[in-house]
Amino acid sequence: MSWLGKLFGSKPEEAAIAPSGPLGLRLKGAVAVDGLPFRVAGDKLLFAPPEGNQLIEAWGEVELGGGSRLHRYYLTDDAFVQVSTTAGQIDDVKLFVFHETVNPANQAAFNGWVERGSQIGAVSLDIDGRRYDRVWGEGIAGDAWAPPVVFDEKVYGEDFRTPDYDLTHYAMLYQRHVPELDRYEYVLVSAEDYGPNEYCVTFSLGVDVSQADLTIT
Repeated sequence: MSWLGKLFGSKPEEAAIAPSGPLGLRLKGAVAVDGLPFRVAGDKLLFAPPEGNQLIEAWGEVELGGGSRLHRYYLTDDAFVQVSTTAGQIDDVKLFVFHETVNPANQAAFNGWVERGSQIGAVSLDIDGRRYDRVWGEGIAGDAWAPPVVFDEKVYGEDFRTPDYDLTHYAMLYQRHVPELDRYEYVLVSAEDYGPNEYCVTFSLGVDVSQADLTIT
C-alpha cells in the first residue's frame, strides 16, 4: 500500500485471480466430480473419485512441443484433472487419483526406476492382480522395454505468475479395457526428480472424463 493509502485508509489491493484455463479450470477454483458413473462401476474400477467440491490447490504446466501442452489441476484429496491440448484445442481430459507413492532413498535407487529394463517402460504392469498394457512406446516391437517419456513440469500454488517449484518426470502410461463399462482404466507411473536428492515414484489410476462429468466453479 502507498503512503497515501495509509494516510487516507485505502483498502489493500486484493490478490490477483488466476486466469481460467481449459474448461474454465483455474488455480484456487473448485471441481466436483459426478460420482454416479463410478458408483455404477462398483468394483470394476480400482479407484473411486474424490467426493464433494475439491479446491484446485496447485496447477501444473507442461510444454510438450509442437503446440502441445498438459495442464494439471491438483485437487484437495490426492487427485488431479489432466487436460491435454494442441494449439489451444482440447484433445482429452482424464481424472487421476494417486494410488501409491514410493520414495527412492538416493540417486542410485532412483536410477533403478528409469534405466533400461526397469518397471517403468515394461510392456505390461500388474496392480492388485489386474494387468495394464503399455500405451506409449510407438515403434517398440513386441515385449521390448520402452524408455520413459521425459518432460518437465512447472507447478504453481500460491501465485499463478511464479511457479513454486519444478520437476522432471520419467513417465509411462498403461491401460486396461473394462468390458463391463466399455471404457479404459489407466495407470500413469512417473519417476519424479525434484532435484537435488529429492525423488519419488507415483502410481496414479484414472479414466477419461468429459466436461459433463465435472462441475467447475
